[in-house]
Amino acid sequence: MFRTMIAAFLLAAPCGAALAQNEEMGDWALAAMPNGCMVQATSPQGTMLSVWGFAGEEKLAFLLQNREWDALRDGDNYDLKLDFLGVRTLPVEAIARREIDQDGPGLFFTLEPGGNAGNGFLDAFSTADGMRIRQDGESVDTLPLEGGRVAMTALARCLADRWAEGSVAAVAPTDEEEASPAGLTI
Repeated sequence: MFRTMIAAFLLAAPCGAALAQNEEMGDWALAAMPNGCMVQATSPQGTMLSVWGFAGEEKLAFLLQNREWDALRDGDNYDLKLDFLGVRTLPVEAIARREIDQDGPGLFFTLEPGGNAGNGFLDAFSTADGMRIRQDGESVDTLPLEGGRVAMTALARCLADRWAEGSVAAVAPTDEEEASPAGLTI
């Protein structure tokens, strides 16, 4: 399931993505597809953080990747501590994936923005200067989060736009959809 979801999202990105970046977002880039949105940034040490969501889904997905993380065991759970510099430290349980794409193996986790853990995480993420990733008490990398608040706001707006586009389509079906009892077009 995970591999299929990642593959579909990454394959759709080059074809249907509208990439956006502005000075306020720092090193963050926004990609918008017909059914979802993603923001990405990379640390000086090569760790890429991707955050994405799909319109109508309750959770946001987070993927930390680095070509040097060869020791990750595919499918294993890793207890991480994400130290949001100057704000707080939060625990996260991530799943390792080895074969994702050219950006290397990674650690995947999801959060529900409206949930208790999600609110604390997103608040810390959007206000901290950086995010230190720790595993087994050792620092793995530190990602600068400059522009993180603007990037998360852009992600939320993008998802709201995708949700609204889907709602409009659901409210005003095309002639083909009206002809199909299941609402499917062929």
